[in-house]
Amino acid sequence: MSEYLTYGKFKFCEAITEEQRREIYRLRYEVYALEFGFENPYDFPDKLEKDPYDPHSVHFIALNEDNDIIGTVRMILNSEKGFPVEQASEINDFDDKPSPEMITEVSRLAVSKKLRRRPEDGMHGVESYIPKSQGGVSDIPRKEDESFKEKRQRPAIILGLYRAVYHKCKELGITHMYMITEDKLFHALYKFGFVFRQVGNPVEYHGKRTPYATSWKEIEVHMDKKHPDLLEFLLFKLDNKYHPKL
Repeated sequence: MSEYLTYGKFKFCEAITEEQRREIYRLRYEVYALEFGFENPYDFPDKLEKDPYDPHSVHFIALNEDNDIIGTVRMILNSEKGFPVEQASEINDFDDKPSPEMITEVSRLAVSKKLRRRPEDGMHGVESYIPKSQGGVSDIPRKEDESFKEKRQRPAIILGLYRAVYHKCKELGITHMYMITEDKLFHALYKFGFVFRQVGNPVEYHGKRTPYATSWKEIEVHMDKKHPDLLEFLLFKLDNKYHPKL
């Protein structure tokens, strides 16, 4: 993925320079250590939040109109270190699990607090998109179909970053994804067509987290049926040879 993808006023691309990676680690430090206390700030005297999985990851960035990095996510590739989710939880319901080189773990999603302006916004800023019963603040129950207004209010940064992950997975032949996350992000992703299934029991891992997995095929089929415009969004600028046969 060598060129920018755009969504609204934001641009998305793979982080390929050392300067970009430093800005990613600085943003993660601000979000994960200073704001939410999931990491100890004193463990990062250089104010760059890094871990042993970063050298084995592909990193993505979201840029605003001034080309400032305001969002990031990484996809951890198979290596001798394995995947964090498999270290944190027993995976017991992943019947279609492929070989490790066809799996990635998506993690370290971070959005700058400049883009989380609502008082109720948590780390990922998804609270306004999901109902109270799922940890959000909306009084409206989750629906499969969105109104035009709701489509205009989609979380552009998260969707843009996940599209970048999708394109890279297609290029690398990666078919399945792990994530271990709070329920709010799971529900928000589901609302916008990214269907995951629970593959283990919730654990204490930077707070209560649940392990999930999915395949891109599941997501493509679900979006084709329920969110065809989101599938079109995912496929935008993706080489035709990677398009699913549905």
